[in-house]
Amino acid sequence: MIELTGAMIIDLHTHTNIHSPCSILSPYELISRAEEIGLDGIAITEHDHVWSRESIEQIKEKTGTRLLILTGQEVSSVYGHLLVFGHNGYLARYSLDEIMEEVHINGGVVIPSHPFRYGNIDRDIRELEEEFSHFDAIEALNGNQDEYQNRFGLRVMESLGLTGIGGSDAHSVRMVGRYATEFFSVIQNEYDLIREIKAGRCRPVFNKG
Repeated sequence: MIELTGAMIIDLHTHTNIHSPCSILSPYELISRAEEIGLDGIAITEHDHVWSRESIEQIKEKTGTRLLILTGQEVSSVYGHLLVFGHNGYLARYSLDEIMEEVHINGGVVIPSHPFRYGNIDRDIRELEEEFSHFDAIEALNGNQDEYQNRFGLRVMESLGLTGIGGSDAHSVRMVGRYATEFFSVIQNEYDLIREIKAGRCRPVFNKG
C-alpha cells in the first residue's frame, strides 16, 4: 500500500450521523479523530446531502478546530455511489449521464466511490478503460473495500493512468483517516480541491495510524 509521506493529507470520504443515517460518527468525533491522527483536512460527504458553509463554520467555531473541512456528497445512482464535489444540489434522481453533465456544467468533479466493492475485480483491466474514462478520478482506496479490492484499485489506477483518490468512507471513529488523499499543493477550499483533482496532482494513501 502507499503510505503517508508528510504532504497535505485529506480524507475525502466521511459520513456523520447528522445527515447519513447509516453513520454513528458525530461531526465532533470526526474532527477530534482527524486532528488526533494528524490529518490536514477532511471532506464531509453525506449521502445525497451537502453541508452548508454556514453549518461548517458553526462546527468549526464550536470546536475551535483549524482543520480544513470541505464539503461534497455521495450521490446514489443506478451506476452506484458517486463522490461529487462542486455541486450542492440534489442529484440522486438523475441518470449517470445527467449527473455527469450537471456537475461538469457547474465545474465540479464526479468520482466513482469504492468501485471494486461489488464487482469489476474479475474483469480485465483494459475492459474498464472506457468506463472509467468518463470520470474525473477513481476512488482507488476505500475503507469499505477489502485489501484485495484496494490493491486492484491501485493496479487499475496505475495501469490506465487514472487520477486516484483515497477516502476512509468513515461511519465510525475507528475508520477515520484509514485511507486518504495526498495533495502536492496547498488546498484551502473546494475550488482548490477540484482544480488539483482535475490536474491529477494527488494520489491515494494508506494511513498506518
